[in-house]
Amino acid sequence: MVKRQLIVLLSVSILSINALAEVDNLDSEGKPLTQAEQWLELQRQGSQASLNKQHLSGPVMENIHKRYLESFTRPIPERFDPGQFSRQ
Repeated sequence: MVKRQLIVLLSVSILSINALAEVDNLDSEGKPLTQAEQWLELQRQGSQASLNKQHLSGPVMENIHKRYLESFTRPIPERFDPGQFSRQ
């Protein structure tokens, strides 16, 4: 049993290392990327994405679409003012 768990753990580790190896480890200036930046790049590439589609229910999709459409009713401000938000 312990041997099987060790094999599974090693397999997952190897897959994670291989996934990170697919990412170019240098940024545009030639500096090494941090591990977080490497994971974000991997996410952007989508090369490790699941093949299983993840669907949302009808009511959830309706609410998302409604919020999306309502976002166009407000004008885009010239600049961001963090003081316009109050803590309650």
